[in-house]
Amino acid sequence: MNPHTILKEQYRLKNQEEYQVKYNYLRFITPEESIAAEEERKYLFDRMASRIQPGYKGSKPDITAISPGCRICGEGTWSCLFINGICNSRCFYCPAPQHDVHEPETNTLLFPEAGDYIDYLKTFNFKGMSISGGEPLLSLEKSLNFIRKARKEIGDELYIWLYTNGKLFDREKAKMLADSGLNEIRFDIGATDYKTDKVEQAIGIIQHVTVEIPAVPEEFEPMKQKMRELKSMGIDFLNLHQLRLTPYNYNKLIDRNYIFVHGEKVTVLESELTALKLLLFSMDENIGLPVNYCSFVYKNLYQKSAARRRHAQKMLKQGESITESGFIRRISFIPDQIINLGEDINKIDLYFDQPSGEWLLKPDSLASIQKLPGWVKIEYFVAQLAPQPTGISEFNTFILNENRHIGIERRIAQTAINLAPWEVKQFYNYLKGTAFQPFGDAHKWLQLIRFENIEHGLQDYY
Repeated sequence: MNPHTILKEQYRLKNQEEYQVKYNYLRFITPEESIAAEEERKYLFDRMASRIQPGYKGSKPDITAISPGCRICGEGTWSCLFINGICNSRCFYCPAPQHDVHEPETNTLLFPEAGDYIDYLKTFNFKGMSISGGEPLLSLEKSLNFIRKARKEIGDELYIWLYTNGKLFDREKAKMLADSGLNEIRFDIGATDYKTDKVEQAIGIIQHVTVEIPAVPEEFEPMKQKMRELKSMGIDFLNLHQLRLTPYNYNKLIDRNYIFVHGEKVTVLESELTALKLLLFSMDENIGLPVNYCSFVYKNLYQKSAARRRHAQKMLKQGESITESGFIRRISFIPDQIINLGEDINKIDLYFDQPSGEWLLKPDSLASIQKLPGWVKIEYFVAQLAPQPTGISEFNTFILNENRHIGIERRIAQTAINLAPWEVKQFYNYLKGTAFQPFGDAHKWLQLIRFENIEHGLQDYY
């Protein structure tokens, strides 16, 4: 069994565990439907091939003309601040309840004071921030306060956008948001039965106006006309998201007779195909409205890896490196005959770590180490925000200002993986992007691949 097959089975089991008995009531894709859906997706991509620029390892079908905010998200330098936890809509696709009033929050950190949040942005060198909820316009003054202070303290190099369902929006609020320093506003018109009167009031006042909605299969035909309307109105971007199942929206989604797909999280098959068909329609009809399909694969892999990488940079030690997936990588060479390696060791870029008594090396040195008698040990660590030390893992405190600090914990993400000399060569080739066919312990290679690289392409249908 190859690593990819093992991973798919692990996801299947994970989905079963999340939904327990409810899992049995989900209409998952059959093998025959999977083949047909894969063929349909390939057909859509073939039709668009010469007109799109896939990005982020194919997890975004077209990045030819996407919002500056979306580009910042892809770079991993974006912070989303949830200004509240309440909403005045009850959209069927919403993944979480929105009735928990709380202080502004991001990445498990509460920021009652705007100044502390600004210092957080500076500490991690964020290039973009967004205000989300709940519904931010239910906390308008608080939202404006955070935007104003961020613009004043950081300046024009910070790109700021806000998400809203638009129900409370009007031209007066548009001017207030623009004057505070907002660059972009994103409307979820699915919350207002796809009405666009509130959206139109933002045009000409706020620099960029975007419509951001889930790709709802039932709305495919109406959306084709709506796209023409949005373009003629002056909308800058249309962002389409993939519907995903959660324990919260389970009952609403299952009632719609969707076909579900396994993965890190359960997603809706028809939603992805709807988004791709709308992207193709926009091109075929020369509508001229940029369409950005934000797949669950992209959000799950790129946004998570960006957060890990951001924190890893604060906890990295000499001789270590950071993987594409954002994990701290520690490679140790364990020689068989220490007394005979003096000159050979000096020819290789190694670092002797005094506390552990181990020779550490960077990935580029793996090629040189292959001929030496010994083996390689690889360890992966994850760095993440933590409110306080657990006493189990390494913990560092970082000062934001005289009143506020944050903690980052570095914990083991994967127990040590030992590689024999012939496996070291395989691993080196994999890191270099050379044609790679893993053999030997498939579970070992699965772990290495998962912690090293972001997978290519959209999700498998199974």
